[in-house]
Amino acid sequence: MQYDDLPPALVVTPLPTYLGLLYGNFTYATVEAVQVGGVASASPPSRLVSGAAGTLTLAPQKPTFKAFALLDFSFGFAVRDAQAVATLAVAGTVTLTGYSASIGNAVASASDKFSPPLSPVTLMAMVHAVLPKEFNQQLVKVTATQTNQLGTVFLADNVRYLLYS
Repeated sequence: MQYDDLPPALVVTPLPTYLGLLYGNFTYATVEAVQVGGVASASPPSRLVSGAAGTLTLAPQKPTFKAFALLDFSFGFAVRDAQAVATLAVAGTVTLTGYSASIGNAVASASDKFSPPLSPVTLMAMVHAVLPKEFNQQLVKVTATQTNQLGTVFLADNVRYLLYS
């Protein structure tokens, strides 16, 4: 999902549910212009921004949907600014874990890195992460943990998934 049909939000705004998924600890922001050295949205203007410290989660919106499959997404990391939107690109790693609808245990795991140059002089493109086939099954939850510096946020856009009813 591109999140560009959400109401404009110049500061981060909670995103509890959107198009069949529950977004735990996610917010979104509309970013019209990103400064040089920042992270450009994969499909401007809106993108997901991690909320406060903690684990990010995606889950199907029940009872309408019982499970989902996570296919791919674009992401980056940036320093949180005064509006909590994100400014300068920084390195980080995101690790996703998928939990099965049938047994409830972790059945999929994947990590990916965002590595901008030390002194970015242009807008940084988000990394496009294609998840392994283990995520393309009926999952009841996917968690995302971030390994990065304090004061940074995880940015995501163009999250592709399938819903199962």
